[in-house]
Amino acid sequence: MSDTTPDVSLQLNHASVMTAALDDAVAFYVDLLGLTLRVIEDDPIREGRQRAMLTDEAGHDVLEIIEMRELAHPSVPGRGSIHHLGFELTTDAYTALRSRLDAAGHPYQETQGRLFVRDVDGLVLEIEHDGS
Repeated sequence: MSDTTPDVSLQLNHASVMTAALDDAVAFYVDLLGLTLRVIEDDPIREGRQRAMLTDEAGHDVLEIIEMRELAHPSVPGRGSIHHLGFELTTDAYTALRSRLDAAGHPYQETQGRLFVRDVDGLVLEIEHDGS
């Protein structure tokens, strides 16, 4: 490890997840989590595939969902190496999310002020509130 810190401001641009069911995944993140769908388009990198770009309330791209239909095949062991995605909400938005999950009958666990919920592909989401 170098003794000097690089003169670069590295910021996370977005997270990317793969799904076998693009429409279901978009519905989960938009209808239950409250992200906004910016676009569903042909994937510019992976020919013949679709992707969705979802934004936060400020309009920043935060999540790319890539359609990978072959993931539905039982011989595919996993969905990638992301352990979980972490989100933070205001207390009111956190309470509203919990209500939407309850109304939809979508399972979750609440532990120490955090919701742990799985998306349609089994990816764990950790959602905490900022106390405001």
